[in-house]
Amino acid sequence: MVHQSNSRLANQLVFIKQKQFTGKVKVQSAKGVEWSLYLCLGRLVWTDGGIHPNRSWKRLMDKYCPQVNGKNIQIIQDSQFEYGDYYALTVLLQRKLLQREQATEVIRARASEVFFDLLQHESQSTLKITPETASTSSFLTSGLQMSISLVNIEEVLVESEQAWLIWQEKGLGKWSPHLAPMMKQQEKLREEVSGIVFQNFLKLLDGQRTLIDLAARMNKDVRRLTSSLVPYLNKGLLELLMIDDIEPPNLKVQKSNSSQSRTSGNKPLIACIDDSPQICNIMEQIITKAGYRFVGIQQAIQAVPGLIAANPDLIFLDIGMPIVNGYEICSQIKRVSKLKHIPIIILTGNDGIVDRVRAKVVGANDFVAKPVEIEKIHEAIAQNLPSKGQADETQSQMTPNPV
Repeated sequence: MVHQSNSRLANQLVFIKQKQFTGKVKVQSAKGVEWSLYLCLGRLVWTDGGIHPNRSWKRLMDKYCPQVNGKNIQIIQDSQFEYGDYYALTVLLQRKLLQREQATEVIRARASEVFFDLLQHESQSTLKITPETASTSSFLTSGLQMSISLVNIEEVLVESEQAWLIWQEKGLGKWSPHLAPMMKQQEKLREEVSGIVFQNFLKLLDGQRTLIDLAARMNKDVRRLTSSLVPYLNKGLLELLMIDDIEPPNLKVQKSNSSQSRTSGNKPLIACIDDSPQICNIMEQIITKAGYRFVGIQQAIQAVPGLIAANPDLIFLDIGMPIVNGYEICSQIKRVSKLKHIPIIILTGNDGIVDRVRAKVVGANDFVAKPVEIEKIHEAIAQNLPSKGQADETQSQMTPNPV
């Protein structure tokens, strides 16, 4: 059943979902606040922007991923990623520092916060909604790894509209949860409340934390917390202030270094992108038994982000994959500055002249026909691995092993 709403924004987002839109939906308020909603085939991938995006990230990570200590984590940030928070989630997942369910909760909760804010701003003035369509392939090269969670927009909209309705029913509509409460008349306030409550006010209501931040810290519903402060706000004993966002996440960000894997002393890392688990398993056995490290990627939509995170020395790429085929992925890889110099070897069951020519056109370095044979893989590695001397040394130690 299609969700019907009094909100123009909600109805337009539902329409976009039904059209299986892929790209970015840019939303602007009359006050100059901007949000970005990223979708793939009508499903929500990530929401960004708003009043306090950094506060939101910290708050949600503290709640859903408390085991992640940002001070001890370094994330290599490639320059083409404009949505660092989402990229950080993908890296933390790959490093097994959080569970997929935790990342999904962060994505969904972030979307709920953004939709609530959009509904509140829409109640005050008309929002400008600008869909920016992108092809699936170009969308993938932007760095959005869509395998974490694809959120149903209608479900989040229903929840957010309900939250906004309750917020209004409690008489809070004129206040934003992103305002920070601060004591205005301390002596009069001391007379109004008990000593314990006043001490809590002194400790918490310092104008440095927003209502939603305080609610998260106190493990309390933000509507209930704000309602409890309304009597003091109405008496002028407290005031709500608009404050700045905090500094970006304290995850240590380093610019990517394409030579890092080659100078670290580790053996070369070889990636295989193939939707077949059997092929990935066979390739892993061949490659690891030959003395190399291996990373397998079985979903086409994970290819570019996965390769950027792994930074391999050589790539085997299957042609026949759903959603995005190997030729498109090869083109995407060659457009990414960090990846464009990595040799790509095409794997295919169609060993024809047309396929070989097309592989060369999109930037592939070599072509290996299926079924996979150990000797052919060894030969392709020896001929294409950038560190030729190291490849030759490893190649001399290779002996065919049954898979």
